[in-house]
Amino acid sequence: MSIERIGVIGAGVMGSEIAQVAASSGRGVVMVDIDDAAVMRGMAHVRAIGERRVARGRLTADEAATISGRVAVAVDIDAIGDCDLIIEAGPEVLDLKLSLWRALDAAAPPSALLASNTSGLSITTLARATNRPEQVMGLHFFNPASVMRLVEVIRGADTSDATLDAGVAIAQSFGKSPVRVVECPGFLVNRILVRALAEAYRHADELGVDRTAADASVVAHGPAPMGPFALGDLIGLDTTLHVQRDLAAAYGTRFGAGTSLAAEVAAGRLGQKSGSGFVTDREAGTPDPDGVAIAERYYLGAFDEACRCLEEGIAALPDIDTAMQLGTGWSEGPLNWADSRGLAATADDLTRLATDAGDRFAPREPLRERAAAGTTFTHTETKESPR
Repeated sequence: MSIERIGVIGAGVMGSEIAQVAASSGRGVVMVDIDDAAVMRGMAHVRAIGERRVARGRLTADEAATISGRVAVAVDIDAIGDCDLIIEAGPEVLDLKLSLWRALDAAAPPSALLASNTSGLSITTLARATNRPEQVMGLHFFNPASVMRLVEVIRGADTSDATLDAGVAIAQSFGKSPVRVVECPGFLVNRILVRALAEAYRHADELGVDRTAADASVVAHGPAPMGPFALGDLIGLDTTLHVQRDLAAAYGTRFGAGTSLAAEVAAGRLGQKSGSGFVTDREAGTPDPDGVAIAERYYLGAFDEACRCLEEGIAALPDIDTAMQLGTGWSEGPLNWADSRGLAATADDLTRLATDAGDRFAPREPLRERAAAGTTFTHTETKESPR
């Protein structure tokens, strides 16, 4: 179907970023929130994105004004009545979203596609609050959406092939790099990343390491541009704890993060937003042997979870690495990282960790097969989208 007009529900930071992205593609946009103050703040953010780009020479003032001029605002959800696609970017509270989804389903044209920008709530649950579950998908933009290229296009249990294909096409028309993901708790990038964070935090508690040294070791010994403690502080330790607990509830003890994360949050040390956290108020460290042990857990944890996602058919093989590179800034994804260090050696390291730390590290079938055959993850399979 042709998507000419887009509704965005929610004028907060993510909603206004998505509205700006959609308007930049040449489409008309209506951004809806609960009151005039909210939509005016959203419009101010849309204009501010344009002003920054003008200052950097990426847009002319006229081009920025044209983009922001394509965004209309409303406080009545009926304003989405002529939209072809509605993207919901409301608070991450399931009960609130369900109420909102019933309302937007009633207000949207019967032919319209509906999408949620949720970072982890069930697309299937949201879809089944509507009368068109086959027309519902996830479009998970990464923050800031006006800059980040990755969009996870999430398939719920009822999402049709046509809806998923339309989601991929619309993301591409926005200038983004879409990755098809079959719904699971945490989706793809957050699932892999939070597993890595949890492993690092847990092992740091066990060793009593210097966190700044651990961060320096992670950066020095792998593709991540930032260590797990600095990253947690950047995300917000309260947010990190919330996501970690959700994934631990879904997947079990392999997402256990030790005790220090919860302790920091309980003490009000939330990272950069509070001025103190794991490492926010400390000088940068240098790599040391204990830090190298944390780096091993971090990267092998990410790799193991990536193997599980591949094994479960959550995403196509090349897309797993692409998503981690675009979504987290890693210079290479976890599967290619393992190829680079050697799959036989990686299997041996995981076998050792399975003995020392628990069977969550036991090598998974995708690794065992390739290590035995002497092949790799990279450049050995054609890309097939998960269905």
